[in-house]
Amino acid sequence: MVDKNQAIIEYLSACPTIANNKLFFNFAEEGNDSNQILVSGDDVFLNLPYIDGSVMKRYTFTLLIYKAVSYNPIVKIAGYPDENIADLSDVQALLDWIVDQNEQLVFPNFGSECIIESVEPQTNKPILSGVSKDTQPTLAQYSIVVRVTYLDKSKMIWN
Repeated sequence: MVDKNQAIIEYLSACPTIANNKLFFNFAEEGNDSNQILVSGDDVFLNLPYIDGSVMKRYTFTLLIYKAVSYNPIVKIAGYPDENIADLSDVQALLDWIVDQNEQLVFPNFGSECIIESVEPQTNKPILSGVSKDTQPTLAQYSIVVRVTYLDKSKMIWN
């Protein structure tokens, strides 16, 4: 039996944005460029059973991404990037990577008894979940909710 949590960690570790920064699971050390996987509970009524005993299921998780906040006004001089816009672009690149992997059918390995249908972010833009002024530097927390839809064949009666 494959540990789905570990499979998600390995899958996300292939993303350049995450590979080059810290990754935490269900707990994070808040810091610039830290990433956290936060597992969500999925209601069991979402499980769709089929006549052969297989069940369509969901695995949902939230990616929390921490970025240092700049209190500088937007720079209006060509060639000078705005730090907050650049940070949001980095987070967007992570979301776009997940979309791209889904389109190429590159999925986490949930084992031979699971067939993954899709790995999809639930929004097209990262969400600014909050700003922590208790840290140095001040950190913005972005979030991306991701849903993995898969067919669980472990209780399948026939092929």
